[in-house]
Amino acid sequence: MTPAQLATLKAAILADPVLDAWPQGSDGAFEIAAALNLPATPPFIVWRSSLTPELSRRAIIAGAVQLDNLTVGKRDALLYLCAGTLDCTDAALRDAIDNLCGTQNTLKASLVAAEKRSALRIEKIFSTGTGSDASPALCAREGTVTYSEVREARES
Repeated sequence: MTPAQLATLKAAILADPVLDAWPQGSDGAFEIAAALNLPATPPFIVWRSSLTPELSRRAIIAGAVQLDNLTVGKRDALLYLCAGTLDCTDAALRDAIDNLCGTQNTLKASLVAAEKRSALRIEKIFSTGTGSDASPALCAREGTVTYSEVREARES
């Protein structure tokens, strides 16, 4: 973690009376890390940075009733685009998918749903945005936090 991220993590721990109540040291850091690695409640929605071809395929299948309504060019371009892993934090990519779906709202909604995911508590700390389903946040640091990172943040 960067020094700025450690400071942000420390501030988040200090602001949460439950987390801040854990003792200094490895045991407390382990408990805090375990709590921060749970899903955020209420759910905090972020754009997915790695939309795999499998997730794209599931979304396309869910909206496949409208796939035939696309022009051949849009359909082929959509399938080509979704053949690779996509970074949905990129607004231009989300716009491209939206444009390729055209007026096929079932297909579009299915793909938009696949572009989002629920964040962990630790990810929420490092996210910017509202985190709602209608307006997902951007997650600056993804994944779990280790107890050693928590300990380092608390000691800094």
